[in-house]
Amino acid sequence: MMILLVINLVLTVVNVLSTPEIEISVGKRLYNDYQVLRAYPVDDSQRSVLLLLEDDVDMWTDLTPNSTSVDLMVGPSHVTRVKEMLAFNLVNFQVMIADLQTNINLENVDALDYEGLDKKRDKRQNGPLDFLLERTRQILNPVVRRPRHQSGTVRNQSQSSANYPQPSNSYPTPVSPCAKSGMNWNQYQSHKTMTSWMKCLATNFSHRMSLINIGKSSEGRPLIVARVGTGQNEKPAVFIDGGIHAREWASPAAVTFLLHKMVENQGDYDNILNRFTVYILPMANPDGYEYSRNHDRMWRKTRSKSGVKNLFGQECHGVDPNRNFGYFWGGYGASDNPCKETFRGKSAFSIPETRAIRDFLLQTKADFKLYLTFHTYGQYILYPWGYDALDTRDVRDLKRVGEATGNALRRQNGVKYEVGSAAKMLYPASGGSDDWAKGGAGIKYSYTVELPDTGDYGFLLPARFIKNVGVQTETVLKTMVTEIMKTLPES
Repeated sequence: MMILLVINLVLTVVNVLSTPEIEISVGKRLYNDYQVLRAYPVDDSQRSVLLLLEDDVDMWTDLTPNSTSVDLMVGPSHVTRVKEMLAFNLVNFQVMIADLQTNINLENVDALDYEGLDKKRDKRQNGPLDFLLERTRQILNPVVRRPRHQSGTVRNQSQSSANYPQPSNSYPTPVSPCAKSGMNWNQYQSHKTMTSWMKCLATNFSHRMSLINIGKSSEGRPLIVARVGTGQNEKPAVFIDGGIHAREWASPAAVTFLLHKMVENQGDYDNILNRFTVYILPMANPDGYEYSRNHDRMWRKTRSKSGVKNLFGQECHGVDPNRNFGYFWGGYGASDNPCKETFRGKSAFSIPETRAIRDFLLQTKADFKLYLTFHTYGQYILYPWGYDALDTRDVRDLKRVGEATGNALRRQNGVKYEVGSAAKMLYPASGGSDDWAKGGAGIKYSYTVELPDTGDYGFLLPARFIKNVGVQTETVLKTMVTEIMKTLPES
């Protein structure tokens, strides 16, 4: 009896620690034996099955009435039951990531030290029939030991789609006067390192770049915008941000790479900077990002206080910044529960991070023509509206620039990005920054770019791909600005 009590206690602790709503203030949350499944619902009945699983999984991609592919992160205490439920309802699925902690351990390996460690990643399992056959074998032969990850039709990670950006040494980083800051794009860097590097750039390239402190985060970290360009503010302007969602590390990494190339590789951007001023906020959610680095790699929100406690007596922290902007705030795709990942906040612009962006865009004497926010993952170029499946009045203009960018990415980088309005292509989500930039700040061309990949690694893109993805951000900016310039009067 005592042994059973101990076993039950251990299982309870495991279940508690695998619950996303439990926060880790000391040490790091481990994701051993967590799996990421990709489910392929074909009708409303199968989507309903996924809806029933919503409280037991973390949906990395949202479930919508038209979803044909949904990525689910599943904890070890639920993974067998979730697979059984999918299999018995004939929902086809694939194991995209067989052990999440393995991916986390390998994600930030320095690109210069990487020597095939990725080969250690687990193989994949495909489909409900593979799973059911394996479960039947386990039930009929319970004594026989099986491999931890079930067999089946597998696709080795190295055989991923042609859309996936392959690592390359063709983007050497020149010796920089700011190398002493520790900044490089062979690893994911801390907010402190990024800030130190930006200050160094502003000092060493003051003729080209300056810094603007637009506010502080909930925990007091600076929100710093780099102004890149020369001349007065009357020129057309671009605003770029990264890192709105904490766990999307590839976003601020790629945006800082873009900033590095604009400032340190002088000549590459002269044509753009002669006509435009570019403002870049590489890290829009520094508190959440640092929490994801130090405590919980899968953290998404900010770290603001809510005053609301979860079932375990802990205060639920954070607001989803991309549900907190004040254009059709509080509608579809935004939760009013402070403990949920898509919590919209108590009101529009209720957190300092979104207020800082709002105030800067509205109060800066600049003629903003383009707003770009970089996220991961999926390889999409999305334009408003996101709050509902409706078109803007100038949808043809947005589509033209978006499709030109998609074509340039395919031609120059060999990657495929899908282009369309956010709510129609993915799912309705209210309170997004791109919707507010267009509808609230009046910026005609507003886009969310979902960077690589398409699901092989999801949010855990290995650091050796940073430079390749950074080059894609360059293609996005150059193409969009070039297309927008065609609509402007000659200077």
